[in-house]
Amino acid sequence: METLCWIVGSGLLMSTIALSGSITLLLSETALQRVLTPLVAFAVGALLGGAFFHMIPAAAVRLVSSTLLYSLVMAGFAVFFALEQFLHWSAARARSTP
Repeated sequence: METLCWIVGSGLLMSTIALSGSITLLLSETALQRVLTPLVAFAVGALLGGAFFHMIPAAAVRLVSSTLLYSLVMAGFAVFFALEQFLHWSAARARSTP
């Protein structure tokens, strides 16, 4: 019986999360345009992140050293974070100069 409660509870939670996007139907046109880009970016990041994190165990099996694998993953995150911060800084600087 406890397993059934967990299944039903997690199913309801996942349904609630999946339907949370329907809140955007209640937004005005200007509010929707303001939140559309961050929502799309979040969706793309979640999909790519899910796919990426599912590939890490397969890579760990192929590599001799798991330390090397996780070092490469962290270096990749650091490089893309630095690139994103640089592009954000560059775009903000370009907007502020007359």
